[in-house]
Amino acid sequence: MIARTFIILVFASFLNQFSLAQEIQWEKVFEINTSDVQQLDIDNTDKIYLTDSKGNITVYNHLGDSINSYSPTFQGSLSQFEVSRTVNIFTFSKDLQRIEILDRFLAPRFSGRLNSPEFGNIKAASLGNNLKVWLYDETDFSLLQYDYQRNTVLQKQTLNLILNEEHLNITEITEYKNTLFINTHANGIFLLDNQGNYLGNLPFKTSKKLSFKGSYLLTTQKGELILIHLISATPTRYKSPCNASIVSTGNKIIVFYDGDNIHGYKTPSSLFFRQ
Repeated sequence: MIARTFIILVFASFLNQFSLAQEIQWEKVFEINTSDVQQLDIDNTDKIYLTDSKGNITVYNHLGDSINSYSPTFQGSLSQFEVSRTVNIFTFSKDLQRIEILDRFLAPRFSGRLNSPEFGNIKAASLGNNLKVWLYDETDFSLLQYDYQRNTVLQKQTLNLILNEEHLNITEITEYKNTLFINTHANGIFLLDNQGNYLGNLPFKTSKKLSFKGSYLLTTQKGELILIHLISATPTRYKSPCNASIVSTGNKIIVFYDGDNIHGYKTPSSLFFRQ
């Protein structure tokens, strides 16, 4: 359903990208000032998880109060950090070539280096359904589905052939609702199903971490919050309530952040119902 609509309504998406930003009322809940914010995500109970440049994790409640923390044995910058879509916490470090999976209490469940002979240099990773991990190997432009529990590659496909792109600069891969979103710096966001089959392309370019809420993808650009409907592919723009340039959303809160400031707001009741 998503794939068909993306293809049919791609031109409508382009036309709507240039619509004027809409005004909306924001109610601020908290502000956190910290010197080192690298990644941030929000779970389904509105707990806010953030990481610093060493991979340390700090957890805040929905009011912005610190309630838990974790320091990994192997410290390094994290390239991917996911807490919102499963009961697990997933981290990936490109520098360390390591993935780690924690439970909601920050107890480690798995930690391992991606050093299989089948791997080159893994640039991006995401936790998929049934605890299978998606990996992007930039050495040979391949997409792999990896069973870390058995240390086995389940499938491998050459991405630049699937996407018909000679050069790929992939900034993020992430699975949401059985669809793999592949964000490229120059060519927009490509969609594959969870078997690695090509579904379509979302012609919107962003270098920011992707966030999802219901049927929407959220990102920011030039002081605007942008909601892209996953069925119609139509973007709607709102003026951001602060200068922070990255967005993440939970159930009842929405957070804007950058390297040293985190701004938490109540999710406006009309935000996801104006499309």
